[in-house]
Amino acid sequence: MTASIPNEVLLFGSPIIGLVSLVPLYIAFYKVKSFKMAGVCGSLQFGFVHILSSFWLANFGDFAIFTLGASAAAYFVAGFVFGQILYIPFYFSNKSENRLKEAAGRAPFASALRILLFTSVWTFHEWFKSIGFLAYPWGTLIMSAYEWNILTQIVSLTGTWGISFLFSMFSAVCGEGIYLLSRYSRGTGAFSVPYTKSYAYTAAACIMLFCCSICYGFFEINKERTPEKTLETVLVQHNQNSWEQDNAKNLDIALRLTRKALAAEQRKPAPKKADLVVWSESIISWIMPDQHHFLELIPKDTPLLSEIRKLDIPFLFGTPYTEDRQRYLFSNSAVLFDTDGSIVDHYGKTQLVPFAEYVPYSDQEWMQDFMQAIAGFSSGWLPGNRYVIFTIPVQDGNTVSFSTPVCFEDAFPEVCRKLFHAGSEVFVNITNDSWSMTASAEYQHFVISSYRAQEYRTTLVRCTNSGFTTVVGPTGNIISSLPLFVEDSIQTSVPIYKREMTPYAVLGDWIPFLVSVFIVLVYAYMVISLAKKQRNNV
Repeated sequence: MTASIPNEVLLFGSPIIGLVSLVPLYIAFYKVKSFKMAGVCGSLQFGFVHILSSFWLANFGDFAIFTLGASAAAYFVAGFVFGQILYIPFYFSNKSENRLKEAAGRAPFASALRILLFTSVWTFHEWFKSIGFLAYPWGTLIMSAYEWNILTQIVSLTGTWGISFLFSMFSAVCGEGIYLLSRYSRGTGAFSVPYTKSYAYTAAACIMLFCCSICYGFFEINKERTPEKTLETVLVQHNQNSWEQDNAKNLDIALRLTRKALAAEQRKPAPKKADLVVWSESIISWIMPDQHHFLELIPKDTPLLSEIRKLDIPFLFGTPYTEDRQRYLFSNSAVLFDTDGSIVDHYGKTQLVPFAEYVPYSDQEWMQDFMQAIAGFSSGWLPGNRYVIFTIPVQDGNTVSFSTPVCFEDAFPEVCRKLFHAGSEVFVNITNDSWSMTASAEYQHFVISSYRAQEYRTTLVRCTNSGFTTVVGPTGNIISSLPLFVEDSIQTSVPIYKREMTPYAVLGDWIPFLVSVFIVLVYAYMVISLAKKQRNNV
């Protein structure tokens, strides 16, 4: 599974590997003889996929003990639990009396039930690990599907959980087929008609789901979409070390790159005036609005605010923002500056990195002492509590309303769904992933975020410190981009389309809800049947 996720060799991952990546796990559940060993299998799967695909979390400075160490431990534990849940249908199937029933055709739906339960639990797992305070949608089958753009269009219907369902179901069908073949090779009549009918129907249903998804994808990709307006945007990638915060240097580089992009546009036959300049997350550490006056003085030769007034263009970038001055509480924010250099508004990041940006119970002395001893800090950012929509004027007298998911917030469907429902016409993400120092980290973040454009049939703009700076269209197509880990900038026309209320935008996470109901009902039936059988035996 690690090879299917964007990595240092296959930068955008491999859908083919992703399709069959869970086959060994599926077969393993047929081989193990106890819930404990099934838990071990799940623990190894979850833990090592996390470590091998997210090894770059170790580069998160002094917080690596939490970002990689604690998270890896959590995945080994979670895998042990989910492994046992996944094993339940195999436990019943491995009982000798149930094997005889299946072979005799008295349990015609057993094969289909194993496949669907495995698929449902896996889909629920990928959804469950992507929500809440500890959410981390990396290391999922979702990330392996990126290069099959015609298939991923289904996310506007199902969210990314449709990908989880399709890919895990394909692995389950393959695993079940291998198991049946092994039984047949031992002369146990595995391919007798009663025994394999439900498997054949399930495999056919799986193929049919893929075919329908591809047909839908073909329709969406070839659907005519005409932008209502455009947002002329300057994207600046200043490519500086995240841990060596030098405000003056960062501003000097960012301004130089901004002027470079504007000058390149002026050399075109029909140059367009920029509507917005975007810089990355946390490009400066001065706290707004308290230290707003620093921007009147630095950089020394060309102070930022005077440059904004001279260019007559709004600027958007990441900086801390004071939320409660008396209690010294600050948010990791995207701040919009008007053409006169004043602050229009700010959006405080709502989904914070656990233990790195936000520490639970950080107002308690015992937690402050613990964190100070372990990591050298005792507090963090205050989560934002507003889903802010910025509105700016653009060419031809129009206005554009945009939202600014900060850093890995563009990986979370629910965060972007709330921003979309608040009125966002385009997502403008600002990110600082330079600390990862690996291409796989940058492309993993891009891949998981690219689905937001497809889910809401909108445009996603990503402006980063070191990559992947890009503009993504409503079908996931890359409109423009910059190479990783270089100082560079670009002025690009961002198409703005009429807001489309996709089924996913309306219904949200309906796939996880359905699979949850299915799992509960089937497992409850299994428990009741087992209890009834034990009473009858007594």
